[in-house]
Amino acid sequence: MTEADPVEVAAALDGTPPTLVRPDSADLDRLPEPWLPIAHGTDPAARLATALALWNPGLLGLLPRFAEALRTRFVDVRTGIIDDCPVLLYAAPGDNGRLACWVGYDPGSFGDPPPFWDSFPEPLREFLRTVHAGFVSGSRLSYGPVRPRHMDTLADLSDWPDGIPDWEADIASTRLLQLCTDGGGILSYCLSPDLDPGQVALVYEGDVDPQDLGPELDQLLMSRLRRP
Repeated sequence: MTEADPVEVAAALDGTPPTLVRPDSADLDRLPEPWLPIAHGTDPAARLATALALWNPGLLGLLPRFAEALRTRFVDVRTGIIDDCPVLLYAAPGDNGRLACWVGYDPGSFGDPPPFWDSFPEPLREFLRTVHAGFVSGSRLSYGPVRPRHMDTLADLSDWPDGIPDWEADIASTRLLQLCTDGGGILSYCLSPDLDPGQVALVYEGDVDPQDLGPELDQLLMSRLRRP
């Protein structure tokens, strides 16, 4: 299996590039203990297998296509520091040959639960608390659940905490929590206590379209591999 080039990994991520944590790094003691074999590992396949063994089966069951991609298309996982937080950097070749990378944040950085925490499906709650407190690609808000500390309602994100003016959707903007966005930041994936269990609201220019969370999140994650 080909090792992910650190320069390519950095170039595939927007914003501040990660600092890779190597076996001789001063940041090694900041890593969660289950990540240490990844930091010390010299075989990309073994590093990837160690990382994937940490993922909870419940979330993988919600994302069958991406779960398969993790097993068959991803080529490496590296340890790093980004946003002053330990992370795992997952790398896979996209359909155009360029590297696509996800940032998986240390679950120890979870902090306080975001609003409407009871509306999160249990597999997603377990993932955010025990596997990665945020799993994103491209921007810090795209292609996967963002860090819980960055989850906020559409109203608050728009600087209208009492509600977006002229909002006409059945679900109020104060009760739609942005889980993530698509790559362009145009389409918001939102959770809400006003949705049926297991649903996500796709929000585009004020239109709110409830859908099943698993298939929609699976499709979003896979789309990153098509457009790295």
